[in-house]
Amino acid sequence: MNKLLLVFLPLVLTDCATQSGAKFADNPEEYGLFVAAANVFMNTPIAVKNTATGEVTALTVKHYESGDVGYVAESLPAGRYQLESYSPDDTTSIPIETANGYFEVQDNCFNYGGEYDFGVDAQGNPAYTNSTTLKDIEKLPHTIRKYAEGRDICAAGMGKASERLAAADVQSQLAL
Repeated sequence: MNKLLLVFLPLVLTDCATQSGAKFADNPEEYGLFVAAANVFMNTPIAVKNTATGEVTALTVKHYESGDVGYVAESLPAGRYQLESYSPDDTTSIPIETANGYFEVQDNCFNYGGEYDFGVDAQGNPAYTNSTTLKDIEKLPHTIRKYAEGRDICAAGMGKASERLAAADVQSQLAL
């Protein structure tokens, strides 16, 4: 039974990543793929709100490999998204309130949000840090990284305007 689980689990996780990117792969003119890494230790949600429509979407942190790093890979319509909350344990929802807690998604683009480190600030309030480095895309699991092949890459870091890099300019810099 355990051997079957070890064979079946990677297939399920690969399928989850594929489903998350399906809308983007099938209809890139209407969707962008938002990708980020997070230090959330369980498969739990990060809630974001589309600032134009008010729609709240749960971005699920999924763990594809062993270790503490989880990954978000979600097809989203183009627009600006405000970070609303995250759950460190899939039970508690911790609100995040900050003026620069937003990211932008562009359609037909691999929108890389970088790495999120959730925690608390000096006063004990929920906080996060975000770093975005183009070369970090190489460290993503292949089931996510494959969506960057032959695509424009958009910097979707928190609190910054999105910057689009043409596929022709990026592909020679990344080992995908």
